[in-house]
Amino acid sequence: MTRSILTLFALLVAFSGLMAQRNCGSMEYLEQQIQANPARQQQLEQLEQFTNEYLESAEAKAFANGILSIPVIVHVVYNTAAQNISDAQINSQIQVLTDDFRRLNADAANTPSDFTGVAADSEIEFCLTQTIRVQTSTTSFGTNNSVKFTSSGGSDAVTPAEAMNMWVCNIGGGILGYAQFPGGSAATDGIVVDYRYFGTIGTATAPFNLGRTATHEVGHWLNLRHIWGDGGCNVDDFVSDTPLAGGPNYTSSPCTYPGPNSCGAGRGNKPGDGIFDMFQNYMDYSDDGCMNLFTLGQKDRMWAAINGARPGLLTSACDGTPPPPPANPEICDNGIDDDGDGLIDCADGDCAGAANCAPPPGACAAPTNLTHTRQKGGQEALLQWTASPDAQSYFVEVYFGNGTLYASGTITGTGATVSGLAKNNPYTWRVRSNCAGGAVSDWADGAFNARLAQSAFGTTEEVAVYPNPTNFGQVNISWDLASTATPGISALTEQREAFGPVTIRIHSLTGQTLLQHAVADGNQSTLLDISSLSAGVYHIQVTDAEGYSASTKLIKL
Repeated sequence: MTRSILTLFALLVAFSGLMAQRNCGSMEYLEQQIQANPARQQQLEQLEQFTNEYLESAEAKAFANGILSIPVIVHVVYNTAAQNISDAQINSQIQVLTDDFRRLNADAANTPSDFTGVAADSEIEFCLTQTIRVQTSTTSFGTNNSVKFTSSGGSDAVTPAEAMNMWVCNIGGGILGYAQFPGGSAATDGIVVDYRYFGTIGTATAPFNLGRTATHEVGHWLNLRHIWGDGGCNVDDFVSDTPLAGGPNYTSSPCTYPGPNSCGAGRGNKPGDGIFDMFQNYMDYSDDGCMNLFTLGQKDRMWAAINGARPGLLTSACDGTPPPPPANPEICDNGIDDDGDGLIDCADGDCAGAANCAPPPGACAAPTNLTHTRQKGGQEALLQWTASPDAQSYFVEVYFGNGTLYASGTITGTGATVSGLAKNNPYTWRVRSNCAGGAVSDWADGAFNARLAQSAFGTTEEVAVYPNPTNFGQVNISWDLASTATPGISALTEQREAFGPVTIRIHSLTGQTLLQHAVADGNQSTLLDISSLSAGVYHIQVTDAEGYSASTKLIKL
């Protein structure tokens, strides 16, 4: 009997400790999105490419926009009176967000000297523009987005292109909050926080009663990953000045520094690496009272996300009044792939005919939204643009960095491939519309560098793995090893050359071949059984019959 009582007591203590730990649902939610729509992974990789290019530009070194104020719309979705939090509690949370992102938080003084050199004022503030209260019969919402729709007992998003929507509700399941990373559907864009961990007064419950759950989730909303990269010491968070960590830190008061050193002493893996884990970072899992900083690298990454995926925030009003409704119900011309179908704004069939997508009468409008994707290790670039409604074709010119014309041609579609590029060299390109009666539009200009391209997970554009990272027993591997064509520009509809047989090998980080798989001629993808692999980081190498190889990284969770 005594043993049974002690066992029950131990279980109760363990359960209590579990509930006292931070539990963010953002990565689980992102994985759900990717499984439901594989194009979501491509969105993230495209944003990662934009981020890398943005961070190399002058914009990242001097923010021309100064201090950015982000309008906030709070949806209080309540089932009980306690869940219907007060205006004062909402205001306390908005104040915490501004203090934390501007590094005006009183506990900034607690940042260890090892990290003060990289602690950053992100130059982002927040203002409350609207509070929406909805009483619901739903007792718990989970992370399935039902709180974001009136039809399922929640509250519909309002102008997500121009404001940040925050839902406060009973999430349940021990989840403190979750956020949607940039991209995906506008209807679900924003962050969700449990009513017990929102703000600093009222229902705010220790040790998460200082408003840092929302700070953490807004970080995800602006494309920050967890400080440990949601992996081990071989997985990064894509930020150069945050030390590697082996996993989340659940540091609690008194927040004694130095804390854990989960990846080993003297690793020197990053500039400014303080050796010890940065458990004070808002993107770790520490208690609210132990968090006190974002870094300069995280600041740059957030601004890249705003410019690349949330540009509507740069011009949205923050004067205390709700943002105006969109020009049409589909929210067109906002720079965001609203419904996750891989098309943006006026290129999206859902937006066809919208007033803000139509050119002036009789005009020959220039193409917009010029993008590029580096391929074949930088030897090729896919140039794409959004169609001009009255264009019959497009004329494209590509110039070498010194101004020499490299390639040109007339394209009937909205994209072209330029090949035979010299790696690590700059190119500029421009495209104009050819309209009826011989009319032509103004030029729209773009630029790119033919360096070796990398995606969000270190994947070369010649080989792709999905899902990655993964805890599944199978992954899909696809490749494009077509040999480099004669320099020039060609329509995307042109037939690519035939594909031959390939051999796929999985290597350990030390180079040992662990798996080998042959794929017959004519295929460009295959399912690979990786159930025998233990958790870790591996290299996948794809080699064609002529000996040409390309590789990428696989993370098994």
